[in-house]
Amino acid sequence: MVGISLLWALFGLLWAQVIALPKPFLPPLFLAELLGDIPSATTTERFVVMIFKETSLLLLAFALVGLLLAAAAYGTGARVGPLVAALLCAVSVTTSLAPTAEARSVAVAEDIRLSLPGYFAEVPTAGRPPETETYARSKGGDLKLDVWRPDAAGGAPAAEGGRPAIIVVHGGGWRSGARGEFPDWNAWLSDEGYVVFDIDYRLAPPPSWQDAPGDVRCAVAWVKENSDRYGVDPERVALMGRSAGGHLALLAAYSEGTSSPTAGCGAQEERGDTTVAAVAAFYPPTDLARLSSMGYLGGVDRFLGGTSRALPGRYRHSSPVARVGPDDPPTFLVHGGDDEIVPPGESELLAGRLREVGVPHRYVKLPWANHTFDFIWGGWGGQITRSSLEEFLDSNLKVQGNRPDQARGPDQATDDRPRLARTFPDTDF
Repeated sequence: MVGISLLWALFGLLWAQVIALPKPFLPPLFLAELLGDIPSATTTERFVVMIFKETSLLLLAFALVGLLLAAAAYGTGARVGPLVAALLCAVSVTTSLAPTAEARSVAVAEDIRLSLPGYFAEVPTAGRPPETETYARSKGGDLKLDVWRPDAAGGAPAAEGGRPAIIVVHGGGWRSGARGEFPDWNAWLSDEGYVVFDIDYRLAPPPSWQDAPGDVRCAVAWVKENSDRYGVDPERVALMGRSAGGHLALLAAYSEGTSSPTAGCGAQEERGDTTVAAVAAFYPPTDLARLSSMGYLGGVDRFLGGTSRALPGRYRHSSPVARVGPDDPPTFLVHGGDDEIVPPGESELLAGRLREVGVPHRYVKLPWANHTFDFIWGGWGGQITRSSLEEFLDSNLKVQGNRPDQARGPDQATDDRPRLARTFPDTDF
């Protein structure tokens, strides 16, 4: 019994150090494959750490069982071994509660109620398959999107003029990934009454710094041109992206009125309406030159076609922070404080810039969370993000005829100044 309690406690300690240490000793990485497909926006190592943090209450249950085993061993007359095991289990208990304590603090600040049953609930499944359409043709082949329609039988009926729509842009460092990586989120959004369009775009290599954001704008134009077909209100279309997809969503949303060169995916689509009513970005890169100088995002040079030293204008032009203007749409940002792929300073930098020019925005920082934290449906990060995002989208998309300055949140900003068109000086592309 003493040996079992010690082994149990040591295993719990190995589990706890993954949560607590910045550079932990990781279990065999092939175990990550048992948890499902790893999102293209992250690495296997960071995915494993994210899983352990977002499910830390499982460690709590494990450590409590370890305390019972230590108590049973103590009852056999042994003293040192059970006490050591109990101490190690107590450390695991404390470690397991740290993410929950941080999540509770964020939830209080955001006025959100966390759900313990929701934490352990079975992951919802996307019961109905989406429709797949081609929204543009390029030299690299057809560009497709998946359409997730609200269930007319179970959801609210569409308002006169159509439903709001959300265009989802996947991550993957601009060089990998595909539409449909987060199907449960797409299904949830459609259950909330949104028509969801999850899109593909051209990947690097070759450099796609013009093509990829142009493809996103083309998707916006296509959705608006086909709004009657899908029952969409063309005035209530939003963009949403994760990681590199968040970067592309922001670029597309902030491009209105620019005179910067853009390739697009076809002249016809580029002439369409590409404005959006709101944009949401999860853990997005926002200043590519800054990230490159800090040693992050090794694939950014393949996306842009060179280094920031060789192509400073291209890096600047492709950074959302450099495109912010007072006429930009309301913006939602969420970022994990423990993100080692795209540091949280990227969202903080953009939130500060949005505040300066008076663009309504909401920034939610999750101190314990890692990249792709939203992969865990019931985790505290997923719960907080869904609640905050739902409020943001309701405020900016659900009510017809609403003004962009109705966005709410702790970082709320409003602006009543005349909207100004933005132009960019000639630069080296």
